[in-house]
Amino acid sequence: MNKIKEEIHKIYSEVVAWRRYFHMNPELSGEEKTTSQKIEELLSLLPLEVKTGVGGYGVVGLLRGKKEGKTIALRADIDALPIKEQNDHSYASKYSGKMHACGHDGHTAILLGAAYVLCALKDKIQGNIKFIFQPSEEKAPIGGAGPMIEAGVLDHPKVDAIVGLHIWPNLPKGKIGIKENAIMASSDPFCIEIFGQSGHASAPDESIDALAVACQVVNMLQNIVSRNTSPLESAVLTVGTLKSGTKYNVISDYALLEGTVRTLHPNVQMNVEKRIKEVVEGVCSAMGARGEVYYERGYPALINDKDIVKLIEEVGIKLISKENVVQIEKPAMGGEDFANYVQKVPGAFFWLGAKEESFYPIHHPKFDFDEEIMKIGIEIFVHTVLDFLGKEKKK
Repeated sequence: MNKIKEEIHKIYSEVVAWRRYFHMNPELSGEEKTTSQKIEELLSLLPLEVKTGVGGYGVVGLLRGKKEGKTIALRADIDALPIKEQNDHSYASKYSGKMHACGHDGHTAILLGAAYVLCALKDKIQGNIKFIFQPSEEKAPIGGAGPMIEAGVLDHPKVDAIVGLHIWPNLPKGKIGIKENAIMASSDPFCIEIFGQSGHASAPDESIDALAVACQVVNMLQNIVSRNTSPLESAVLTVGTLKSGTKYNVISDYALLEGTVRTLHPNVQMNVEKRIKEVVEGVCSAMGARGEVYYERGYPALINDKDIVKLIEEVGIKLISKENVVQIEKPAMGGEDFANYVQKVPGAFFWLGAKEESFYPIHHPKFDFDEEIMKIGIEIFVHTVLDFLGKEKKK
C-alpha cells in the first residue's frame, strides 16, 4: 500500500497539470481530436499497447501483466459541455462556450494517473488492464460507449470486469458512494409532432389549434408518472420544449414538443413509452388533430454488479475507512453512458465525493472541484484492479 501511495505522490503534480490542460482546452462530443492526441502522447510513454481512433476519438491503452490472468478495464469520459465558464481560475477554459462542467477533465487525469501507477507495478500484475478513454459521453442518446464496444474495446483480450467513477459534488469530499443494482437512470429522449389546421384567431371554430392540443398533451403526460406509475417505482417525464405558432393572431397548425423520460426498470420504461403514445393519440383524436410520437431508447439504466460493488467497498474501507464509504440509498435520475458497458460485462460505477462548504452542481458554469480528491480516485482504481486480478492468484 505504501508503494502505491509513493507512486501516486510522485505523479500527482503531473496529474494536476494534465487535469488543468484538459480543463483549459475543452472539446465537445465528437470533436475531441486534441484531447485524444494528448492522451495518446501521455500513454505512449508507458509500456502499453495503445490504440487510437477507437469508435471515433476513443483511446485505449492495454497493460499486459507479467503473468497471464483475467482482464479488467477502467474507463474515463473525455468530452466537455457547450457551457460558457464563469470561473476566473488561471486554468479556466480558453474557449468561450465550451467547458468541462461535468468533471470529465478530472476523470481523464485520474485514469491517466492510475495508468502510470499500475505501469510502475507491472512486474507484480497477473492479468491485463485496459484503460478506456471514451469520447462523446454527453452526446445522448447515442454516446461514445456504443461505437467503442462495436469497435471491440471489450475484446482482444476479453474484458472480465469494468469500473468507472464520476466526480460527485453532492457527496462530501473525502468519501466515495457505492450502490448495488441501479445507481443511475435510463435516459430516453422523445419528440411529439401535432398537426392541426391554421386559421384566423377570431374564428377558432374554423380551425384546429395545434398549440391548444399541445397544451393538453403536456398536462395529460404528467398523469403518466402520478397515476400510471407505481409510487414504489421511479420515473421522471419532462417536456423541455414546446414550439408552435408564427403570429399572435394566427391559430397554429403545428406544434413540436421535446422531452425526456428517466426510469430505473425496463418494465417502467416500456409502460411510460406506451402511455405517451396512447395519450397523444387520445388527446389528438378528441380535439380533431393528428399526432406523431418519436421515442428513442437512449442510455439504459446503470445497473451495478453486486460483486464488483463489494470489491470497491472493501477497497474503500481499507483505504479511506468505513465511515467514508457511503451506501447510496437513492439512485440519481441522470443518465450515464457507462451503462452500456455493464450491459455486456460485470461492472460498477462509483461516485467520488467533491462537496465542500460552497459548491456548484455538475453542468453549472462555475463547477469546479478540489484536485486533492483525484488522489482518492487513483488509489481506489489501482487497488480495485490489483485486488480483482489478485483473486485469481489466491484460488
